Amino acid sequence: MTFSPLMYKINRDEIIEHYKSYFTIRSSDNALDSELAEARNLILGLWHYELLILQSSKEQWEELMNDPSLKFRRELSTKSHKLQRYDIMQSLNLTSGAVSNLFNESTLPKWPRPFQLSVLLNHPWQLVNYDLPDPYSYSESPEYFDDKVSKKIQLKQLFDEISNVSSISGYVITDAFELFHQESGAVTGRWVTTYQEFDYFEFHLNYEPLVDKVLRESVLKLFPQAKYMITTFRPFKSLDKRSIWVIIPKNETLPSFEGMLHELKEYRDRTEFHTFK
Repeated sequence: MTFSPLMYKINRDEIIEHYKSYFTIRSSDNALDSELAEARNLILGLWHYELLILQSSKEQWEELMNDPSLKFRRELSTKSHKLQRYDIMQSLNLTSGAVSNLFNESTLPKWPRPFQLSVLLNHPWQLVNYDLPDPYSYSESPEYFDDKVSKKIQLKQLFDEISNVSSISGYVITDAFELFHQESGAVTGRWVTTYQEFDYFEFHLNYEPLVDKVLRESVLKLFPQAKYMITTFRPFKSLDKRSIWVIIPKNETLPSFEGMLHELKEYRDRTEFHTFK
């Protein structure tokens, strides 16, 4: 089936309406709990590539993730990454019952699992672990620097590391300044392999990188199978905190593959899209 930007926009507008309906209900002083639950469930019923549409607006996504329900925040972030309960069981070394408790009760896992969960869900650790998180905690990412959470690694090892990743894994890249010269020290990052459309490595930077020929060639040398790269925002971080996704196609025949690339290229706020080859 040929990808149609027009049909994509029509479907996209319908998904944005789900958010508007949710926000209207949540903002109402007279809304019933059952109405809010229904609006949340409508959003949670979307596919991961449809949730990518809601993520394209930093403000919109943060509004969703500021929902007072910890259960909803965890489920929303889980679904947006296409994580399965089994993935969380493996990553946090928990039983199925313990994982179920994470989504049915305000459970704080034993240390270091709160940090591990934050890396998996790509949101500030208090936001995905506390009913009443402190917004002042969002500006930093301490979770990556716990020895039991992320692996310390060098740039040249990143591509081969993907064979060890079953879902999402966090890293501290000790020599990142060799690639991103404005960085003065180690930076954090993640392999995300939960989509069937593509895998990507995500670097977390403190500056807007200059994407020139030198950087393109250096990134492609490190990730020889990469075809695309974006520089984009990080949820709940200041706008000078940038994220680079190095994207490696996995199944380009899926209709959602073209849709996800189109979303990142045409609609995502504060994002630059680059093609390698």
